Amino acid sequence: MKTPPIDLTLLAKKDGGKYPAAHVAAVIRGQAGTPSHGSEDMPVWGPLFSSISQRHPAQVEQRVANLVAYIDTLQAK
Repeated sequence: MKTPPIDLTLLAKKDGGKYPAAHVAAVIRGQAGTPSHGSEDMPVWGPLFSSISQRHPAQVEQRVANLVAYIDTLQAK
């Protein structure tokens, strides 16, 4: 990878102790410019979720929400 990914366990710590759920969701959807996302090494999940959910928006959003919630559980305490 040309740009190393950030440590997902430190997102809250780097954001003043608050988990940036909206930003994480935007990155997952491909709506936030993040240098390490979009390559084969680190794909943007939104289009993949849309494809496997047969483009049902509610299913896509549920998958994004599930991933955002999971990443929240990884945060350093």
